[in-house]
Amino acid sequence: MVHTILGSSWLPAWFLSALSPTLARGKRVYWIDVGNRFDAYGLSRTARNQGLDPRKALAGVQLARPFNVYQLETMVRTKLPAVWKGEPIILSDPLAPFLDEDLPMEEMERLLPKFLDALHRLPAQWIILGVERKTTPERAIVETALLEDSDCVARFSEVDGPVSLAALGLDPELRAPEEEEGEETTFDWPLPPVMQTPIRGGLHV
Repeated sequence: MVHTILGSSWLPAWFLSALSPTLARGKRVYWIDVGNRFDAYGLSRTARNQGLDPRKALAGVQLARPFNVYQLETMVRTKLPAVWKGEPIILSDPLAPFLDEDLPMEEMERLLPKFLDALHRLPAQWIILGVERKTTPERAIVETALLEDSDCVARFSEVDGPVSLAALGLDPELRAPEEEEGEETTFDWPLPPVMQTPIRGGLHV
């Protein structure tokens, strides 16, 4: 399942802090830090402020950092499937390298379908932290394609809180949602803050 959350550049740091209690209780996740926004200090501080062991919280994160779109595509398509054992996979700011003006458009158009296809080939709980930014109309198709390919989308807003993992459609313990047959709920687009909608029914680089 691909669960995409859109928000500002503050989203990855907030999300990591929100995971602190779950990580301190032993939950393990893969955190693919595409946008170089992983805040280990913030995670430790949040855990300590909540009376939790920051070392346990940090130990729950298996961190990997691809440095370009080619490494990201390879990581999602081949490296993660080779080591994955059921952990949730968090992709932090994965659109950043696709929106890089130095990446030729033809390369973006070639790699984007491979990246999206890989998300569905591995039956993981994918959580995409999509940092919104201004870009050219030609490259805006990247975000549109991701949203259309997601099973669920939510919008994060730090100014309209309170915000929680549950409000964003996620189980606080990051348990994978059960597959359910039935009527699909939809909402008008664009999404209001913290609204969610179904859209379609250690690593080394």
